[in-house]
Amino acid sequence: MNPLVKRKISLIPVFLFALILFTGCSNHTTVSLQKDGSGKYEEVLSIEKDLWDKCLAEEELAEESDAAEKALQSYYRALYPQAEISITNETTDGTDLKVIHLTMPFKNLSEYRQILSASDLLCSATLHENYFSRSNIYMPLEEDTGTVSGITDELEQLLSSNEAIGQIVGSQMQNMSDILSMTFPYEVTDANGAIQEDGKTVVWDMKQMAKAERLYALFHTSDSKAVPKYQGAENGKAYNTGVSLTITSDNLLKQVKINEETTQSDSLFLSAEGIYNITALDVNGNSSRIKFRIDKTKPSVSGVKNGKTYKTARTIRFSDKGSGIRHASLNGLQIKTGQKVSKKGTYRLVVTDKAGNQKTVAFQIR
Repeated sequence: MNPLVKRKISLIPVFLFALILFTGCSNHTTVSLQKDGSGKYEEVLSIEKDLWDKCLAEEELAEESDAAEKALQSYYRALYPQAEISITNETTDGTDLKVIHLTMPFKNLSEYRQILSASDLLCSATLHENYFSRSNIYMPLEEDTGTVSGITDELEQLLSSNEAIGQIVGSQMQNMSDILSMTFPYEVTDANGAIQEDGKTVVWDMKQMAKAERLYALFHTSDSKAVPKYQGAENGKAYNTGVSLTITSDNLLKQVKINEETTQSDSLFLSAEGIYNITALDVNGNSSRIKFRIDKTKPSVSGVKNGKTYKTARTIRFSDKGSGIRHASLNGLQIKTGQKVSKKGTYRLVVTDKAGNQKTVAFQIR
C-alpha cells in the first residue's frame, strides 16, 4: 500500500476516536457492577454510514474502507487489549450505521479505572455498600499533565489538512448523544442521574453532566460517625514529590476543601510546592483534616561551594525555607549551622531537609 495512503488511514481512527474522546464517552456505555467490584463494561459507538464514507472520500480513501476499518480495530485493541471488539453495519430507524462494539470484563474497581484511563478519562471510582461515586481526579490547573495532547496533536493535523472534515467533526460533536447506564448490586435511593424501574440501574446523559465533578448513586445513608480517612499522606509530614491522596468514607463525601478551593472528588493529585490544608466532609456531617507540605527545593548552603579548595578556615551555614532542616553532617559527624572548619583535609557536607531533599558539598582546606 502507498505510504501516503497508510498515513491517511492511520489518521481516520484518530478522527473517529476523537469524537468519543471530546464528548466523554461513546453513544451508549453500559456498566454492571457486583459487590466485590467486578463487572462488565460494554460500549457501543454508532456512526452514520454516510459520515464514514464522507470521511474516507475527503481523504481520497473511498476504496480503502476495509483497511480503515481494520485500522480502527487495531486502534481500539491498542487502547483496550482485553476487549472483544467488532465493527458491524446496522440500520436503525431507517439510518445506515457503522457500529463499533466493545465488551470487556473487569475483576475489580482498579481494572475499571484502567478502562476509563485508557480513553484519557482521569477518574476515581468508589463502590461502597452505602454509595457509588465516580469523579474526576482533582488536579490544580498548573498540574494538568495534558494527557490528551498526543491525540489532540494528530487530530489538529487531520483537521488543518481538510476543512471539510473539520466541519464534520463540529457537526458530529453537536449531534452526538452520550449515555452512560450503570447497574449496581444494591437498590438505589438517590442519584444525580435517572433511576430506572428496576431500582438498581441509573442512566446519566453525559452531555448534561459535562460540568458536574462526579456521578453518584446512594444506596443507604448510615448513622456512622466515622470520619473520612486519608491514604497517600500523613498529617504534619513533608514530601519532595507529588502526592496522590485518596479519601475513604463510610458515607458519600459532600465536599473536600483544599486550601481555598473545593471539590467533590475523593482522589487528589497535588504537585506544586506549598502547604496543603485539606478538610473532608461527608453527607452525615462527619469531617476530618490533614495538613502536609510539598517541598522539592534543596537546602541552601553558604561558606563553602562544591568542588572548591580553600586555604583559610571556613564558616559553614545552611538553612531551608521550606520544610526545615532535619539533619546535617560533615564527614559523617553531625554539625550545626555556623560551625567553623579550619583543619586541613577533604570534607563532605550533607544537609537534608524534612522532606528528604539533600544538598551535598565536597570541598578541601589546604
